[in-house]
Amino acid sequence: MLMFDMSLSEECAVEPTGFASAHEAYADLILHDEHGVECRRYLAAHAYISAGTDE
Repeated sequence: MLMFDMSLSEECAVEPTGFASAHEAYADLILHDEHGVECRRYLAAHAYISAGTDE
């Protein structure tokens, strides 16, 4: 069985520079979902999707 470490990583503390598409933002949202609001990548992906900024 494959186990995932759901703890915050170095990546979570870094503000992402942007997403190429909504698909990329959704992938980050899913990967970092367990981290919640302490995770910068989760917050950025959520904001990107909520704003509807995809072409």
